[in-house]
Amino acid sequence: MASAISNNFFSKKMMRLLVGTQKIFGVVMFCCLCNSVFSAVDSIPIKKNILEQITAIKKEQRRIDMLDGIADRKVTLRDPTATTYAGKVYFDLSDSLLRAINNPEFNESRKLALYETLLAQMQKIDSSTVYGVKRYDVFFRFMSGEMNAILQNNLYPYLVNNINQAFNTFAIVKNESCADSFLVFASNYRPDLVFINYRNYGKKSYSLHVIEEASKIAPVTVKRYFNPGDPIYEALKLSHDSVVKIILQIKERYMRKSNAFTLLDGIVSGAYTMEKADAIGKEPRKFLQAMLKIRGKKNPLAAHSLEGDLAIYSLKFVRVLNDLHNEKDEVRFASIEKFTGEELYTLMVYSEEEIFTSTFNGLFKRMMVKMGPVSGFEFLGQLGDNRFRTFIKMCAGFGKLEPFLHTMTAVYQQMLMIKFASGLEKYNDLSQAVEVADAFGSINDSLVLKILRGTIKYEYVKLSADNNLRGKAIYGLLSSLFVERNVTNANWFSSVAGQYSIPSFDRIENAKLFGRDSIDRWLIYFYDDEDGEASFSTFLKTFTDPNWRIIDSGIYVKIQSKKGMPILIYANKSKHEYEGQARLEKIFADNNYEPNVMVHRGHSYYAYKTIEKIKDNTQIFVLGSCGGYNSISTIIDRSPEISIISSKQIGTRTVNNPMLKLMAEYIRQGKDVEWQNLWNDLNTEVKGDATTYDRFLDYIPPHKNLGAIFIKTYNKMMEQE
Repeated sequence: MASAISNNFFSKKMMRLLVGTQKIFGVVMFCCLCNSVFSAVDSIPIKKNILEQITAIKKEQRRIDMLDGIADRKVTLRDPTATTYAGKVYFDLSDSLLRAINNPEFNESRKLALYETLLAQMQKIDSSTVYGVKRYDVFFRFMSGEMNAILQNNLYPYLVNNINQAFNTFAIVKNESCADSFLVFASNYRPDLVFINYRNYGKKSYSLHVIEEASKIAPVTVKRYFNPGDPIYEALKLSHDSVVKIILQIKERYMRKSNAFTLLDGIVSGAYTMEKADAIGKEPRKFLQAMLKIRGKKNPLAAHSLEGDLAIYSLKFVRVLNDLHNEKDEVRFASIEKFTGEELYTLMVYSEEEIFTSTFNGLFKRMMVKMGPVSGFEFLGQLGDNRFRTFIKMCAGFGKLEPFLHTMTAVYQQMLMIKFASGLEKYNDLSQAVEVADAFGSINDSLVLKILRGTIKYEYVKLSADNNLRGKAIYGLLSSLFVERNVTNANWFSSVAGQYSIPSFDRIENAKLFGRDSIDRWLIYFYDDEDGEASFSTFLKTFTDPNWRIIDSGIYVKIQSKKGMPILIYANKSKHEYEGQARLEKIFADNNYEPNVMVHRGHSYYAYKTIEKIKDNTQIFVLGSCGGYNSISTIIDRSPEISIISSKQIGTRTVNNPMLKLMAEYIRQGKDVEWQNLWNDLNTEVKGDATTYDRFLDYIPPHKNLGAIFIKTYNKMMEQE
């Protein structure tokens, strides 16, 4: 009986336990089922959006196909070659991207971002932009490489090697695990893009960290956002970062005009109080000295802002010296006679795009005296080697490399030139490699060339062993520059040159200089500076002959060829800089014209305004000053095949006018623009005037612009990888 009761009790207990377990199991199963259902429900909108994106992309392809009125997966452009190229890019390449995005290894969220990015680019192709095939080709190929990098878990290094393109695909980047580190890295080069894109990543968990770090790198850039209610400003006010708090305090006490933002490192380190930094920033030379002291440190705060302000304040002094070029040296250089050697060096390397030859020579002479017994090698070390490659390139270009090297022992000379040509693959952009390429054209010293040859060969072999494709390309191209001038190891350099040959950029075919309506259009920008009016009036006189007609349209002129090939040259009047340029831009925009030739007739600090107007079909750009790496690379980004004419100093009308006339006559007569022939003709024309001829020798024709040639060749090679 007891046993029966016990068994019955146990049975009831087990039944209750089983029932409870079933309930728990049922709840668990129900929850799992719900999660599965909810997950499926959540994925429905994404799948729907993906289908909508694919449908929209296909619709855009059909729209682009009909831009020429015929549905044949072609877009008829100015010639058969361009037409074939456009078909491959707009249809074949976009189709391959569609297939690649559908990779099962991509989750649906990632696929959606990829489709959205592709669609956004396709929507930009219309009757006015369809001729820019190269730009879309580069973008589509970058996007393809980006997808491969994601699959290989190698996205970060891919992005940092092309920051500008990475921001064009930011809808993809912002969701990746490396977005935070990429944005912080990009802040060193393009903080403006980091802040502009904040609206696209502001809700991400990493957003505050990014703008904190970007603010510490570029406080002068972020202060533009210090307005009540601005999302970046409001977010930074919540930051607990002590350096960010100091940046905000500078704004609160001294407003945005204070130069204390740039001296952030000095404030944080305790070298200056905030009040002292603000006061220093109001005195140009003291500000320059303070910036220079900070810039010599390794990884200082506000590094990007320091670079920008060092250039601005160096140019303030150099422009005064340039303007006094007709005065005696004791008058001309009086303002900088008390400058230290380090300060004089800074003026030179930060004014590369505007410094006159005579200004450089005067500053160099005084720097050598101020250096005293210190060797050039040690002197550069005291400056933290800041912009030392720029300095060596400038010394080579202005014929001062030999006296600078003679300040040091043979061992130091060798160490410096090895350092000059080493480690170029470590930089995010090609700027340092371009400095070396540019310098090479001006170096004649056999010992220096021997050191450079040995260094470049060593670096190439080392990077080949490491399978560093980018490094191999950089040093392979540099090796090609030595083939004609090489004395030893001829076979090795010739062998490498065969793999990394630099194509000739010595001519432009006449047909390429005409738009789709078979008219060659020029766009010339004059600026209302101290010699703008004289430049404009003498330019007009150059075209007063029977082959040309000048049409005055009030705030701009139009110069039209009366015989030969049809040419239209548009130029704003210098006294009507703003309204004249705006009118010309409206004419070109309203009629979908693209300038085949563009000319910048003003100081280099206006150049960016002209560069922004370059189109894909612009074949020739006359810069007027030497143009540093940033200017040249931006020009080539906008028009990859462009020929660039520049000068080691500010251009002069006594060279510009005959040069432009010769170019116009070559084109009018149906000739190809062969740069060597044109340069020989120009040489003959200006040789009679000693002053003009000296200025002419500072001009760099496209076929001699090693920096531009290097960038264009490197870009072509990378596209083929």
